[in-house]
Amino acid sequence: MLKSKVIFITATDTSVGKTVTAYVLGVLLNAHGHDIGVMKPVQCAGSDSQFFKKALGLDDELKIINPFYAPEPLSPHLAFRREKIKFDKRRVRYCLKKLQARHDIVLVEGAGGLLVPLTNGYYNADLIADLKAEVIIVARPGLGTINHTILTINEAQRRGLRILGLVFCHTRPGRKGLPERTNPGEIEKLSGVKVLGTIPYLKPLNRKNILRQCQNLKLDV
Repeated sequence: MLKSKVIFITATDTSVGKTVTAYVLGVLLNAHGHDIGVMKPVQCAGSDSQFFKKALGLDDELKIINPFYAPEPLSPHLAFRREKIKFDKRRVRYCLKKLQARHDIVLVEGAGGLLVPLTNGYYNADLIADLKAEVIIVARPGLGTINHTILTINEAQRRGLRILGLVFCHTRPGRKGLPERTNPGEIEKLSGVKVLGTIPYLKPLNRKNILRQCQNLKLDV
């Protein structure tokens, strides 16, 4: 029986720091002695999969890390339709099993939030359930995030998904206002879901800087 843990990184929206969070978690978990694999089942434009492979020193094949790719930055169901690509969850499960056989923990970065459609009637949330993954929700810390984050938490819980915790990610430099300073604690109190920590804006985004600035993350996995 495979004993590798699968953690799915989802988010309240797009461009809130899922890729940064997955990389930070990979570096920190590796520093704690875990053999880390990363998967990006669906990628629409960009080079996240290539980034993970290089930055984390992974020797897994790119087609296993990222089995489904479309070149346009669109919702997956539309991007795949335009490229005549048929998404197949069985292929994702096959690739995940390959990674589980090689790594202690596999971090799976989703495309957008829980209700992003991968194909008609099949969402990220369905994929999480099919992969039997635990969930980390990434959120932006600023104004408006209480609503977005609690809606995401509620939907995950309604579907019976197991939430490991919340990560707040700063994707831009600049001074932190009152919402950024107080929202994580308010959301934890309102939702009852543990905040694992806050990732500061990281420049440069590399292992040394992550180990220096991200030791606040509680990684009880």
